[in-house]
Amino acid sequence: MKRTLSTFLIALGFAFGSNASSADASDELSRLLQPLGAISGNFRQTLKDQKGKTLQKSSGNFSVQRPGRLRWQTGEPFPQLLVTNNKKLWLYDPDLEQVTIRPVDKRMKETPALLLGGKVEEIRGSFNVQNKKGAYYLTPKRAGAPFKSMVIRFDKKGLPSAMTVRDGMGQTTDIKFNGLKANPSLSSSIFNFKPPKGTDVIRDE
Repeated sequence: MKRTLSTFLIALGFAFGSNASSADASDELSRLLQPLGAISGNFRQTLKDQKGKTLQKSSGNFSVQRPGRLRWQTGEPFPQLLVTNNKKLWLYDPDLEQVTIRPVDKRMKETPALLLGGKVEEIRGSFNVQNKKGAYYLTPKRAGAPFKSMVIRFDKKGLPSAMTVRDGMGQTTDIKFNGLKANPSLSSSIFNFKPPKGTDVIRDE
């Protein structure tokens, strides 16, 4: 089965609500994100094709911290690890003993996962946001953005409970979060990666 972590994350934020104008919804989303300087927890994600057929299920854990730091680790069915320190991104595949290293550019900073750890004040400039019945709908303003649309839902504690991302091919990735911790103490070392000895290093620059 095709490995999808890199496709999702480099084509992968969080949100509440009644219908609201884009400007109002952007402000509301910013107010929800502002207190979350860091967050960690577990996830289960399901990739579906255009017709809603399930292509793959996976699970794992993640940590994200402002500004732009992310660690996203998938355990099943294919172990993979994505790490970024806001300047450099590592995608490690232990089965293939391979790591791809690339710089974090503007396009990558628009991905949903990095939205969580990014600059809250940039939301209005980068996305059109609507608040519909308890969910935030985001569409990128830039034509070359790595996803077409995103829906984010929060629980009663103000933590993200679910997210759906639709890509340019019509595929959707549904994510459910659990065991979340708001503003945990995270070491900066987890947002850097040293490839194990013998790992094949690919530099995508």
